Amino acid sequence: MPLVVLLVLLVIGCGGAEAPLPTLASQMVLPSATPTSLPATMDISTRQPVSGATTPGAEVLEGTAVKPTPKPTITPTAVDSLINISSPSENAVIVLGSPMTARGLVQRNPGEVVYLSLVSSNGRLLTEQQVDASDFGWQADIVPPPYVSGAAALRADLRTADGVVLSSYEIPVWLALNKDGLDRYLEMFRPQVNEKGVGGFNIFFDGEILLAVNRTITVSIWADDCQRRVAQQSFVLGASNRPVYWQGFVIVPQNLVGPACAVASTGEPGSETWREASVPIDVLAPTELEARGVTIGNPPPDSELIAGQALSLYGTALNVSEGPVSVSILLENGRVISQGSFTTDYWGYWETAITLPLDVEGLAEITVSAGEGDTFNESTTLIRIVPPPTPTPGP
Repeated sequence: MPLVVLLVLLVIGCGGAEAPLPTLASQMVLPSATPTSLPATMDISTRQPVSGATTPGAEVLEGTAVKPTPKPTITPTAVDSLINISSPSENAVIVLGSPMTARGLVQRNPGEVVYLSLVSSNGRLLTEQQVDASDFGWQADIVPPPYVSGAAALRADLRTADGVVLSSYEIPVWLALNKDGLDRYLEMFRPQVNEKGVGGFNIFFDGEILLAVNRTITVSIWADDCQRRVAQQSFVLGASNRPVYWQGFVIVPQNLVGPACAVASTGEPGSETWREASVPIDVLAPTELEARGVTIGNPPPDSELIAGQALSLYGTALNVSEGPVSVSILLENGRVISQGSFTTDYWGYWETAITLPLDVEGLAEITVSAGEGDTFNESTTLIRIVPPPTPTPGP
């Protein structure tokens, strides 16, 4: 209500009493809308968001499109394919039929696979398996089968998915035979590891076997890193269902020189009845001064012989062709019970037989010698002589 009208009503309400009218205040004048320097309110419907903007009020001009930055594509860098074996160590003894753990390091590309293999000295694959591996290491358990004893190799391969070998690492190991509980086995006593042979002369084999396949044993020599058989000889044993001591000879090829392997086997390789044993040997040329020596094939070391019985002695005189060989048997009390000389055959084989006296007992040393001066060599072995069994009284 205007202020003037309000004052008139108040005067009328006072019953007509005359009073001086108050001085009218000047009428208030409201300010007019005067333009200022502030901008007009912005229509927010026309604003465009700024991708990734964090500052309030950030904007871009209408019609400008900002796309997100794509993530860079990472191409793996190929590495050299490498593998090794860190355990077991070289020449470790591994028992046939018993599990063992092998491990090593690996550097590989995606899709490359690790394999672990056990290979005999003459290249026969005994067992092989694919191994779970990371990009840096591998580990696997392996159980050597009971087929081959002696020298072998443990090999780790890094292969492509289609089987191409990219990297390989191999260490020599020794496979030991555990005869307990086996229903079939072949054991080789001699030749021994790194025994020397001579081209053109016999080398002696012996050992023990249970259930030879077709009662047959084959002894052989392998050359060219033991991958090629260069000589062999087979012989038949008597029938027996019990362990049998066996012996054999094979002639080393005349022109063979260097590292080789001596192998004894029975049965067909790869079959369930196949058994094999091998050792590395060193073959010398006949012209070498060290290519001399003499071996005793029979009796085996620590044999027990009966007094009064015949004893067959034989062996090989290396690099002694049709030359003299001397043999003597000496008791531990100093008594010589046999002494004599004889010749070898063309391949160095020698043989003689003696009868042990009835009145001897205890340890005795057999000595065989060949050559003279710088070419002199001898070999010895110990035996034990026991009294003959006491006759059983009749009824």
